Amino acid sequence: MGNLVNCFTTTVMKHPDKKAVALRDDVVTFEQLAQIARRYAATIKKALPKTSTNQPVGVFTNRDVNPVKWFMGALYSHNFYVPIDPEMPDEKMKLLFEDAGFQVVLCGEDNKEKLAAIGYEGAVITPDTIGDDEFEDNSAQPQDPAYMIYTSGSTGKPKGVLKSHGSVLSFVEAYAKTFEFDADEIIGNQTPFYFDAAAKDLYIMIKTGATIEIIPTELFSGTTDLVEYMNQKKISFCSWVPTALSLVAQMCPFSMVKPEYLKKMFFVGEVMPMKHLNKWREYLPEVKYVNLYGQSELAGICCYYEVEKIFENIDTLPMGRPLCNSKVYLVDEGAVVNEPNRIGELYIVSDALATEYYNDADKTAASFIEKDFGEGPVRCFKTGDLAQYNEEGELLFASRNDFQIKHMGRRIELGEIEVIAGGLPEVDRCCCLYNQEKKKIILFCQLAKECELTGIQIRSMLKEVLTSYMVPNKVVVLDALPINANGKIDRQALKTML
Repeated sequence: MGNLVNCFTTTVMKHPDKKAVALRDDVVTFEQLAQIARRYAATIKKALPKTSTNQPVGVFTNRDVNPVKWFMGALYSHNFYVPIDPEMPDEKMKLLFEDAGFQVVLCGEDNKEKLAAIGYEGAVITPDTIGDDEFEDNSAQPQDPAYMIYTSGSTGKPKGVLKSHGSVLSFVEAYAKTFEFDADEIIGNQTPFYFDAAAKDLYIMIKTGATIEIIPTELFSGTTDLVEYMNQKKISFCSWVPTALSLVAQMCPFSMVKPEYLKKMFFVGEVMPMKHLNKWREYLPEVKYVNLYGQSELAGICCYYEVEKIFENIDTLPMGRPLCNSKVYLVDEGAVVNEPNRIGELYIVSDALATEYYNDADKTAASFIEKDFGEGPVRCFKTGDLAQYNEEGELLFASRNDFQIKHMGRRIELGEIEVIAGGLPEVDRCCCLYNQEKKKIILFCQLAKECELTGIQIRSMLKEVLTSYMVPNKVVVLDALPINANGKIDRQALKTML
């Protein structure tokens, strides 16, 4: 098959009149999606130099069905798409555009002001400017780029991670096989399309003929409206960030209405607080819950853990075992770690690894390396994540290298403090940071509804459950923890409060 266009063509032939993607009543079938993609592809080709292929195409990811059409248009034109958050600050967007070097951008009419504000002078394609001509290039090779995601935080130079047709197909074939996805699946999309986690929804649709139902963002601020919408659309599968799942658990609409069609609930991108997952499991015990682990430097995920046994609120879920297209290794002091309870840095070997960091050969060479784990040199990704095996041989996430601190002469995992603090009934969500200048651990907390404890009182409670050197120097209680555009706790915003 070799590339995503051929993969999608096969799916269109099987399910031409089936719903591919929808938001409320705006519905696009597979045949309609293929046709509009060919029209966008023709317009893209006219906007680029005549023989151009494998060029970056900027795509503004408004919360509607258009980005899916634009992604497919870029692929049909034998170029690669780059999702862009429309709400990105101007200065950060300028850096992204300078790095990518776009000659053509696809967007809505309402995005043109943003393009003007950052001084973009290339071609702009909107739904009102595409012609009737159609174009399809299905000659992309597995090593050709399919899409690029930018992964920087709120400061610094954007970091483009380039992923190939072959890496995406390797992931989606393993993912669909492992979790038995097929054309009957109805995906409830929560994550924005500029967020890498949303790519899994898109490629399951392309590979299997599943339907993507885009869930309106405003429904996550209600109580029963979200669940009623899921039932109306017969949503059977969701892969959400833990913050979204936790918000729903805090509202707890399940005593009034339950998702009748939901069969699988996956979570990815952050550590899932057990307290909130236990609330989901209490009301919806028949649903399959799966913890996913991956990196932006990978097309999809490399590890998963199906939640079956009972966990206490202060427990942390395992990362589990590798997906069938991946291998993972732990390395400590140059040696491969196999024994339980010894922490090592995680390396990933997979056909789904990204190709490179765009325009950054030095960083690519430092992170995507050749390493011998005992069976000869292989290409791998050095994650910077620390992990260990438990007695059952399951991987347990320990920390990011940059989340591990040295405080009072001790090495401390900030994530461990978050797990313990988050397990307190009085704490809904929390985030632990280290003030390097003042050498202080600061814990930010969002308390449970109607809880009126102070930070001092929360800190006193933590003294009872944490080793003395791990007790935060200060606990800051906020009405709500800030959430970034990806739906995660915004650590960058919290750092400004240190």
